Amino acid sequence: MPRRGPQDAARGDSDARHRQAQALRGPHRAPGYGAGPDAAADQPGTVPFRSSRPPRQQQVEWYQEQDSDERPTVRRAGAASGTRAGTWLRGLTGSLALGLLVVTVGLLGVQIWSTRQGEAGPGTSMIVTHAVGVVLALVLQAFADRNRDRRGAAALLGVLIAVFGTLWFWWWL
Repeated sequence: MPRRGPQDAARGDSDARHRQAQALRGPHRAPGYGAGPDAAADQPGTVPFRSSRPPRQQQVEWYQEQDSDERPTVRRAGAASGTRAGTWLRGLTGSLALGLLVVTVGLLGVQIWSTRQGEAGPGTSMIVTHAVGVVLALVLQAFADRNRDRRGAAALLGVLIAVFGTLWFWWWL
C-alpha cells in the first residue's frame, strides 16, 4: 500500500489527515518508558511486559443478602449513635455557648465605647471572666459534639455550668 502524503490531506481524506497529525505529534511515550503489554516490541528499548508469575487471584467473600427494606448504616469507628434528646441538648448548649460569645463581644464593644466617652464601662474583670467562660463553653461544646457518650454528656453539663454560672455571677448576683 503506497504511503499517503500531505496531498491527500489537502484533498479532504480524513484518514490521511489523522495519520499526518499522528506523525507530527510523535509517540505518546518515550521508548522504553512505561511500555505496556500492547506496546510494539520492534522499537528500540521496549520489551513487552511478561510476568513469570500467574496473576494473583482475589478472594471473594460471599454473604447473605438482606431484605431490600433494610439499609446498612455506615458509622465512623468509635462513634456512638445519638438520641433525639441528646441531639436536641447539644443544639441547645451550642446555642447558649454562642449566645455567651455574642454577649462577650457586646460587652467588649461597650467597654471600648465607654472608654472613649470618658466613662467607666463594664470593667476589665467582667470582660475577662466572660471571655474565660466563652472559651470554656466552646471547647466543651466541641468535645461534646465529637463524643456522643458519657464523656460528651458530662461536657454538655460543663457547658451549661459555664454559661449559666457566668451569667448568674455577673448579671444576677
